[in-house]
Amino acid sequence: MNDLSLEEKKILVLDNEEALARKMALQVLDKPSPPIWMIFIPVFFVFFAQKMNQYKKGLQDFTENYMISRRWALDAARDAVAGGTELAIDEILSRVKDLPEAARPMYRQWLHLQAEHYRQLLAAPGNSYPALVRAGYRKKANYLLLCDRLGKAEDALNRALLPDMEGQHQDVHQIVEAMAQASMQLRRQDIEGVFS
Repeated sequence: MNDLSLEEKKILVLDNEEALARKMALQVLDKPSPPIWMIFIPVFFVFFAQKMNQYKKGLQDFTENYMISRRWALDAARDAVAGGTELAIDEILSRVKDLPEAARPMYRQWLHLQAEHYRQLLAAPGNSYPALVRAGYRKKANYLLLCDRLGKAEDALNRALLPDMEGQHQDVHQIVEAMAQASMQLRRQDIEGVFS
């Protein structure tokens, strides 16, 4: 097996995470659908086209925001693997100024788990994302356990952030629930794809 460089592995992991983020955005954000009559009245169809553009922008924004902390964790993992050092979690935490104090422990826990996961993948031999996961976790059960821990940590963080989120409480709560469900479903699909 031809092993990839650290940067090539980082790109594989990043591509996989971005693909998961896009899939989650598609599941979490409601896609507008026009009433059939709107198609026949061009002036109203223009409004629908604007809504579709807002939806597409929303998908892009969701993906970009979802990936910010993951990119930081991946960079920290790369630096730790390259330098043989510990993960610089405190450095990442210092970048986040407006995080509510009550959510900081949950963010730290999630960030640490995410960065450890990335470090595991980056340190593993392999020439594809599935190969990195199989080499890093060896068994489906190990990877399933990690995904479960990550999902619970992320859900705890999102729930800790709920009181400080803007918007209708019910809407925000539904989005957090949808994200938890989508994350679990997408991770399970990922697991099945890797260990099939």
